[in-house]
Formats: sequence, structure tokens, C-alpha cells
Amino acid sequence: MDLASLPTLIAFKGWADQQTLSAIANINDPQYAEQKKIMIRLMNHIYVVDMIFRGNLLGIDHGYRALNTVETPTLATLSEAMHNANTWYQSQITQHWEPQRQVSFRFVEGGEGLMSAEQIIQHSLHHSSYHRGAVGWLIAQAGGEVPKDVLTVFLRDHANAPVLSLS
Repeated sequence: MDLASLPTLIAFKGWADQQTLSAIANINDPQYAEQKKIMIRLMNHIYVVDMIFRGNLLGIDHGYRALNTVETPTLATLSEAMHNANTWYQSQITQHWEPQRQVSFRFVEGGEGLMSAEQIIQHSLHHSSYHRGAVGWLIAQAGGEVPKDVLTVFLRDHANAPVLSLS
């Protein structure tokens, strides 16, 4: 992967996360309350995994003992948390970046892991995209408007910005 593309890809991830959360917020039909909860839990899973790998990158205990939280956060709380996490990742790859640094960690489910910092970022990008796809399917099933959260749309709409931002 071209390391120079990582700031753009992290900005894209933050944008796509927020697009998806906004689409979830627009589903208000009580008939789809359970599906909406599943959507929020999938997005929260993305956040939790991002925070687990943040702890791994920092070499600290991330505090998570599962790949999701017991309680389901509100959309507002989750939106702010995901924005902050993506902002942190953006700062890491622009300020403190050692892509080949090897990071040892313990998987939440048990077992030892070893990945480079770059591989961790790649995992975050692919993992979030995978789960946003599932959420998009659920949004469509609930009659919502699925966000066009693809890189081509992001680049079209944000490529000419002087600095790509997560807002």
C-alpha cells in the first residue's frame, strides 16, 4: 500500500462512518427498531475494534474484554466517539507514524498477535468497510436511504479540499 494514501483513506473512513450513522438516524419507523439497534451495535463494534487496536498501538491495556460493549450507545454518543477515534488515527499517521513498527498484542478472544502499525491501519480500514456494508444492507431492508459511502464519491466531493479533514 502506498503509505502516502493513508491520510486520505483514514479521512474517507471517518466520512463513511459518519454517513452511515446519519443514515441510521433517519430510520424512525418503530417497525424497524430492532434492526436499528443491530445497525448501531455493528457500528459500535467497528468503534470498539478501532479502540482495541489503538490500545495495541500505544502499548496500553485498551480495557475491552469483548468485541462489543454490553450496552448499546446512543447514536449521538457513538458518532462523537467514532469521530474522535478517527481523528486520533489521522493524527497518528501524520505525526507519529512508524509503519513498519511491530506491535505485539493479545487478542480479546485469546492468543498472541503481531502486526506492523501499517497492517493495523489496513485492518481498521477493511474491517470498518466490511461492517458498514452489512449496515447498508440493513438500512435498505428498513426502507432507509443507503449512503453512497464509497471512496470514489469521497474523492469527488473532497479531493479539492486543501487538507482532507474528518469533518
